Amino acid sequence: MWFIEDWRLDDGGRIAGGFGNRMEAGMSGRIGNTVTINGRVPGRVSVRAGERVRLRVVNAALARIASLRFKGHQPIVVAYDGQPCDPHPLEDGRLLLRPAMRADLIIDMTGKPGQTHRVIDDFYKDLAYKLVDLAYEAGPPGREPRPEPPPKLSANPLPEPDLAAAEHHDIALQGGMMGGMGMMGGMHGATWKMNGMAMTGDGQPDMPPLLTVKRGQTCVLALRNETAWWHPMHLHGHSFRLIGRNGEPNPRREWRDTVLVPPRESIDIAFVADNPGDWMFHCHVTDHQETGMMATIRIS
Repeated sequence: MWFIEDWRLDDGGRIAGGFGNRMEAGMSGRIGNTVTINGRVPGRVSVRAGERVRLRVVNAALARIASLRFKGHQPIVVAYDGQPCDPHPLEDGRLLLRPAMRADLIIDMTGKPGQTHRVIDDFYKDLAYKLVDLAYEAGPPGREPRPEPPPKLSANPLPEPDLAAAEHHDIALQGGMMGGMGMMGGMHGATWKMNGMAMTGDGQPDMPPLLTVKRGQTCVLALRNETAWWHPMHLHGHSFRLIGRNGEPNPRREWRDTVLVPPRESIDIAFVADNPGDWMFHCHVTDHQETGMMATIRIS
């Protein structure tokens, strides 16, 4: 497993101050200058030619979005957020990981003994860097490369949304720099909001829910990003199917609990409200969450 975090360090290697910066909160959030895998600055990961590896990658950063390219390899995605999916290659050759997202990959080590191949993160323009090297051991291959594709994982028992009987809700993601709220923020110091509502800090228990759904009801949420920034939207208590992007149906069956909504784009998700209670729905960029982009969805 690769547990990816980033840290903002000063020249002495200490965690830099400046948390709660309102300008950063109104843009992409606090991005670090040092990236670690499993708590260490990565150098080389030893692999063996011919082996097949299952790798779970977790983005645990506060705000950093990662776009991983596995040079010389063709990973196959077999699960997102702990939910198996139809096995498929990386879209555009990269694994796009937003904060809170997990992905399971099958990677056939098709390189030769002694070779080194880089894993590059190039999400941020002009700031591409090497995350880690896949370093092949010098010994003979462990086995011949497998010609057969990886098997499909067994699905978890999740209730299937009934789209024909679904109730639909539009949720507009609003605010931020260049979005009308800016550094000064709006009501209660909020920088972000959903459908005009903003829940700041650790939340306000007396605030009404963003929406209320009857238990057992299929719900379709149309998430419309009206801002200039990316938002990984996370729903507690449920997994949902990603059913469409920008008005186009999703050709694959994908279950998620976090979905990345790009600037000025829309995402449609569907779930069965089978878990009663008040469930947090928020952007997983921590600065965005704490300055308004957080709400509850009530299942009653």
